[in-house]
Amino acid sequence: MIQENRTPDNLFGAGAPFGAKCGGQDQFEAGVDIDNGGYGYINQARQEICNTPIDVNGTQDPDHSYQDQGNNGYGWLDQYHNGYMDGFCEIYTGGQCLQYSYVKKPDVQPYFDIAAAYGFANYMFQTNEGPSFPAHQFLFTGTSAPVGTVPVFPVEALDFVAENGGGDGNSSGCAYGNVSALVDPTGSEGAGPLECYPHDSLVTDSNGNKPVTWRYYTPTEGAIWDAPASIPEVCYGTNSNYTVGAPCGGPEWAQHIVLPTTGAGGGAPILADIQSCSLAQISWVIPDEDWSDHAGGNKPAPPAPPYGPSWVGNIIDAIGDSWSSSNHQCDYWGTNSPNAEPTAIFVVWDDWGGWFDHVPPPAVYRSNDPTTCPVSDAPNGWGCGYVYGFRVPLLVVSEFTTNYVSGACTSNCPNAGFPFVHDFGSILSFAEWNFGLQPIDPPYYADYNAPDGSNGHVPLADFFQSWPNSRGFTYISTPYPASTFQGFYYKTENVPTGPDGGSSD
Repeated sequence: MIQENRTPDNLFGAGAPFGAKCGGQDQFEAGVDIDNGGYGYINQARQEICNTPIDVNGTQDPDHSYQDQGNNGYGWLDQYHNGYMDGFCEIYTGGQCLQYSYVKKPDVQPYFDIAAAYGFANYMFQTNEGPSFPAHQFLFTGTSAPVGTVPVFPVEALDFVAENGGGDGNSSGCAYGNVSALVDPTGSEGAGPLECYPHDSLVTDSNGNKPVTWRYYTPTEGAIWDAPASIPEVCYGTNSNYTVGAPCGGPEWAQHIVLPTTGAGGGAPILADIQSCSLAQISWVIPDEDWSDHAGGNKPAPPAPPYGPSWVGNIIDAIGDSWSSSNHQCDYWGTNSPNAEPTAIFVVWDDWGGWFDHVPPPAVYRSNDPTTCPVSDAPNGWGCGYVYGFRVPLLVVSEFTTNYVSGACTSNCPNAGFPFVHDFGSILSFAEWNFGLQPIDPPYYADYNAPDGSNGHVPLADFFQSWPNSRGFTYISTPYPASTFQGFYYKTENVPTGPDGGSSD
């Protein structure tokens, strides 16, 4: 499940004890590495800034480009500031920097409940250093490089698409003629290619076959987070972009891309598929704008309802309740039947959204040569120029995960050692291991380079330490029931939109 644009400090900072000193350690449960403030520049002076509470659906949407696009914002490069993590103060009003904020706990209580009952990652980093479009490419195919195989011109596998493409947020992918900026191995940004990239996607074995079932649930076609729309193999059924400009309609697209309907699935086909025992082995679940957690956008006038945590909580509850709700036809939790199909749920946020976070990335790789990424600059000669980005939240739910914090620490934070550092490639690599799939194309993809996957280690395995001993299911209390999303919302209030409406970030 891919939500939008938050850091751990921003989404979980309300877990601090009342009256906690700015810059002190905030722990809503033991071992969690959350701070309620940090350093930034106000009037060109570096000083400590305390985080303050905001609504999860506030109207301000901070800059979260890789490099400021000339709009007087502060992109990733400014905010990272060579590892000092003090360049976030873009919007300074009323004596407060907006980016130094935490979401009010009542808005996101189900997320706290999920973290406390199941698994929370201290050190989950987005693989890329940019916004939603390239982030979703990494989450779906393990790269935002236009050519992911080893090509005639190897530099093409080393230059990463860094920004959202031209046009608005609902005109991205092969069907449109938009382009995206490229970052080379030195970290320099320049003109980029069309948003239609002939490289392979995840679910492929060593013979080029796709032996697992999969679905990609997206609220609308052509949004910047509709990752399959930029992969001609899925969009057109051929690994070539010669048909750019035509609508997606290949066999894989027809079989695997799921859009909202006004039928039984309503605005939530994922819920209908769980209840009808039709869940695929691998699913990507993208929210509508109104339950995406994305700040700003085209949501209803403030205070817009905080639907996001209920959306996530209801899907988790549907998995846990599948045995009884299906009249014992399927068991996706796994503790009630001999033919159970235990399900691992990864809830991740696609990028940091411009919000402050106090933990620097584990490594930011740069090369001195725009045409190479030497092994001395990055593992396996991969990732220079665009790896790694800031922390994003990761929640893990399974029958083998009980009240666990990956990289738990006390007074000696961060505890960001192996195997507690994760990235988007960790999720892809875990899926490959679980279903016996080969890495997409070593060494140029995030799945092969997952930071918790070296030395034969299974990425994210620390979240499943109780295996094979299963646990009972803990239901997540949600203020908005499943009926809010399934069959009601689009019939009475709105039409499906991408998590960022008509804007481009």
